[in-house]
Amino acid sequence: MFESQPTNKDLINKLEDVLKGDISREQFNIWAYKWVQNLDNRSSLSLDEKQLHEYFIFLLGIDLEIEPDIYFYDNRHIQEWIEKIKHGIQLS
Repeated sequence: MFESQPTNKDLINKLEDVLKGDISREQFNIWAYKWVQNLDNRSSLSLDEKQLHEYFIFLLGIDLEIEPDIYFYDNRHIQEWIEKIKHGIQLS
């Protein structure tokens, strides 16, 4: 099945889905990893694609657990990431 390359808006929507519990952090990670691989395999990226690639790489940590069901990054972090992505700010 063909899936169009996500935009920043698609990325925000997926993060919002995590916050709502519509998808798990692990499902988000699998989706993001697929796009990291896709973008890694290209010979060149536009500026927007480079930024998206950096976002995806950073967000691979969304499912890091300190202990079962306690995540290194909590929902407040996800909200902050959404705001930063909306404004084109680098995640940190």
